Amino acid sequence: MKAKISSISQSDEISLFGFNNDALFMLGLGLNGLKVGDDVVLGFKSSDVIIATSVLSDCSLNNVLKSIIIGVEVGKIVSVVELKYRNFNFQSIITTKSFNRLNLKVGNEIYAYIKATSLHISEILC
Repeated sequence: MKAKISSISQSDEISLFGFNNDALFMLGLGLNGLKVGDDVVLGFKSSDVIIATSVLSDCSLNNVLKSIIIGVEVGKIVSVVELKYRNFNFQSIITTKSFNRLNLKVGNEIYAYIKATSLHISEILC
């Protein structure tokens, strides 16, 4: 996902990066040389994407992507949910038990949550 660094807070070797006007946050260690205004590509593992059918409250998750389900692959134990957030497509891997409990279907609007510690910068754009 392409993003622009909008804020950086640092203490010792730990940095908290804000992206896209602080819509997303990432914790990083030893990432010196990056500055506000830099364009980057963010990455995360599909297994680190938490799906909810409504907004979570009173939790520590800050990164929420209001997304649309565009495809599903339902397996016996694990299901892959294809999601679209703006112009970015990504996946969430969840148990089929959770998939069925949430009654997920193509076209549903959901909330995808990603921990700040799960985001990483996969590329710095020039």
